[in-house]
Amino acid sequence: MLNPEHDPEEKRIQKLGGAPVGLMEHLSPEEYMAISFFRRWCDDVSSKVSLRQELIINLGYGIGEQTIQSFTALCDIIFKYGRRHLIRHNTGCDCVGADESCFAQLITRAVYEEKEDTMLIALLLVHPSFAAQVVDLSLQVGTAIKSLVKKESQLVLDKLN
Repeated sequence: MLNPEHDPEEKRIQKLGGAPVGLMEHLSPEEYMAISFFRRWCDDVSSKVSLRQELIINLGYGIGEQTIQSFTALCDIIFKYGRRHLIRHNTGCDCVGADESCFAQLITRAVYEEKEDTMLIALLLVHPSFAAQVVDLSLQVGTAIKSLVKKESQLVLDKLN
């Protein structure tokens, strides 16, 4: 990877990765959750611990722990072996950055079994030798997110009734 402090082209590319492409309020619940998890995972250790606890509380210990391990592995691969460093917005930001949108699409395409699209996005993010693993991890994380969204929707319906 090039050094963005010394390479104007790399600096431009990184800036584009953070360019706003939408608003959080316009996302599907799955996309919203994927970006929220991504931002929190990137924040600091206490945010990662909080995310892990939230997953365990809402999914049960086994699935929650597996989900945070899969999410951590996914992010580790993307950040260690990615074509470039992904840019994210602050946790409370209402905008969606280009890189964040790409990450959310990776997760949601996997959940809805759009394998070709999931693989295409994975190939955009990482070297081909890591793409299959990224797709598998995205499916694991996405399945948990889909379960959380379903559970959240059911809670809202229960309150309305």
